[in-house]
Amino acid sequence: MGSQSNSPSHDQTTRRILQALRAVVRDLRLASVSCEKQFGLSAAQLFVLQTLQDHPGMSLGEIAERTATDQSSVSVVVRKLQEKKLVQKEVSSEDGRRLEIRLTPAGLRLVKAAPPAVQELLIQRIANLGASERSQLAELLERFAPPGPEGLPMFFEEPSGQGKGGTRG
Repeated sequence: MGSQSNSPSHDQTTRRILQALRAVVRDLRLASVSCEKQFGLSAAQLFVLQTLQDHPGMSLGEIAERTATDQSSVSVVVRKLQEKKLVQKEVSSEDGRRLEIRLTPAGLRLVKAAPPAVQELLIQRIANLGASERSQLAELLERFAPPGPEGLPMFFEEPSGQGKGGTRG
C-alpha cells in the first residue's frame, strides 16, 4: 500500500468541493435554526410566505414553480402554514376550479418582520452564474446526488409523515 497523500480524500479539489458543500449546508442550517427560534417556522415555510408576499393568489403549482420545488412538497408546507393561520386558500373569483393561496394578516406581519429566506439568496447566487455554468452545475450535482423518483421535501422541511429526526431535504 502506498501513501494516502494521493487518495481522493486528500485531493485539493475534493477539499474545495466539500468546503463549498459545507458552506451551503451551514447557511441552510443556520437559517433554519434562526427561523425556527425567531418565528416558529421552518426555513421552507418562510420561503413560501415570502414567495406569496411577492406573488399573492398563486396556486400550489405556481408556488412550486416559483420555489423550484415539487408540488407535493409545497402542498405539505402550505398545509402547515394554513394550520398556523398564516395563509388561507380561496376559490378564484375568475375560475371556480382554481384555489388561490394568500397570506393572512398574521402571515403578512410575520413576513415583514423576517429577513430574506436563505433559499432566495441561493437562487440569486445561481442566477448570477452564466447559463452554461448553471447547466454544468446542474449536471454535475445530478450525477453526484441523483434525485429519486419521489418528490423531495423543500430544504429543511420535514417530509410528510415524519417527525423530528427524519431525513431533511
